[in-house]
Parts: sequence; structure tokens; C-alpha cells
Amino acid sequence: MKRSFMIAMGIGFLISTVFMAIPSTNEWASLELPGMGAAYLFWGAVGNSVIVGTAIGWAVNAVVYGLVALIIIGALKISN
Repeated sequence: MKRSFMIAMGIGFLISTVFMAIPSTNEWASLELPGMGAAYLFWGAVGNSVIVGTAIGWAVNAVVYGLVALIIIGALKISN
């Protein structure tokens, strides 16, 4: 289980990095929303730097997409 979790989080970080690198003016912008919502909330509440807000958005997206990857990995293990 720990190995699956580490693989899923790695996949989540990779997906988050790709989505953060894509400009947000296109149809892919909705895929950044979980983390960007958290970043805007943090940035507005605390008034911290944009870099910290972006880092928080990237980390939240990584966790969200990592959990999705973990569910898919778990489903693949059950079906085998």
C-alpha cells in the first residue's frame, strides 16, 4: 500500500506540474481549479507572496490528482 501511495503522489505531482505550466487562458484552466482556489483563498486571507500561493496551489493539485491516481491504482490491483 505504501508503494502504491508513493507512486500515486508522484503521478499527482507530475500532473500538477504539467497543468501549472500550461497557460490558464485555454480550456485546460478548469483542471487547475482545486489548487488555484486554495491558493487564492490563502493569498487573500494572509496577503502573502504570489510564490507561496502558487506553491500551495501546486501542492493541493498534486494531492488531489494523486488521490485520483491512487484510486485508479487500487482499482487495477483489485481487478488483477
